Amino acid sequence: MKRIVLPVAALLAALPIGAAAFKEGPYPNITGGFGERSCRVCHNDNPLNAPGGSLSVDGVPAAYSAGERYPITVTIRRDGLRRGGFEIAARFAGGRDKGRQAGTWTLRDARAQLIPGLGDPTLTFVQHNLAGSRPATPGQNSWTIEWRAPSAAQAPVQFNVAANAANNDDSPLGDYIYIKAVRSNPAKP
Repeated sequence: MKRIVLPVAALLAALPIGAAAFKEGPYPNITGGFGERSCRVCHNDNPLNAPGGSLSVDGVPAAYSAGERYPITVTIRRDGLRRGGFEIAARFAGGRDKGRQAGTWTLRDARAQLIPGLGDPTLTFVQHNLAGSRPATPGQNSWTIEWRAPSAAQAPVQFNVAANAANNDDSPLGDYIYIKAVRSNPAKP
């Protein structure tokens, strides 16, 4: 009996520590785009994009101009949200660079961080950090970052974002994951 109880107790004791780490930001490559998994890899007890909550991505231009800067705001909303997190990437949606990094990101405040991709360190993901997981408004959390369009407007760009409306119980249970994809086409000359 001791052999079973000790490993189970050790696992249960480690669970809150592992879950709490995501308050500081998730793994890279979990935006749900380009064949990637989403935050549901861990937070999977509720349906994806469940009714009662929403994810918005504002500021993505319908048509981008080469080298221009665009503020992009990601907002997650759901009653009961006590922590909120996100991860976003911008990649070429077609052409010879399909799936590769499109443009660059600049942080606008201390509520987000940049991390390199797994497998392809040329990809850059933007995600919340510990300070950024704390909502300023009950039931919602927002982050604004700046995207600089590629130096050559050569192909459509796809923005994939995954966000977590979390209940802050230090576990992956009871949280709601939302994903969204938004495209921006190159501006016509």
